[in-house]
Amino acid sequence: MTTLLGRIESSPKRNPRMRAPVRMLVFLAASAVGALAAAAPGVGEIESFHAVTDRVAIGAQPTPEQVIALANAGFNGIITLREESELNDGPQSHAAVTSGVQFFRIPVSRENPSDAAVEKFLMVTDDENVYPLFIYCASGNRAAALWMIRRVLRDRWTVSDAEAEAARVGLTSATMRDFARDYIRRHPAH
Repeated sequence: MTTLLGRIESSPKRNPRMRAPVRMLVFLAASAVGALAAAAPGVGEIESFHAVTDRVAIGAQPTPEQVIALANAGFNGIITLREESELNDGPQSHAAVTSGVQFFRIPVSRENPSDAAVEKFLMVTDDENVYPLFIYCASGNRAAALWMIRRVLRDRWTVSDAEAEAARVGLTSATMRDFARDYIRRHPAH
């Protein structure tokens, strides 16, 4: 599902004078989508829920009931970035699969994130069939950091724009921010 907003966000050729209005349009559209998704019963109760775009939301781990609410709100994919040792996500996975939503486990360590996890994340998020997509971890930090990487490497955003968006949607961890910056530096967009 490609939208005008998606084309605006990913367009590498932007007029610098249009940067602020386009960012405002992106923010307003994401806010509107967030309001619609949050209005769906159960979705608004997901801790740290943030609509990033009209196709992506980030937050903390949903309950199985909230996974069903995400499915009812039109989400096609869910990615968990939590490690096995953090919390059993079997009920969330089961709720997703029985609701027809794709469920992906990409464990990311809060203290020692890996390049391999980012590469898997990018591979999954390159598939248009997973959108609309909900990405979660414990607080939204890892989700925001990996989305920041995707913004720069795939959508060709500047690091500062991607980092500002990530901060708005939950990136507060210096470890995850520094990892994202370092990964971007070591893997320039092609």
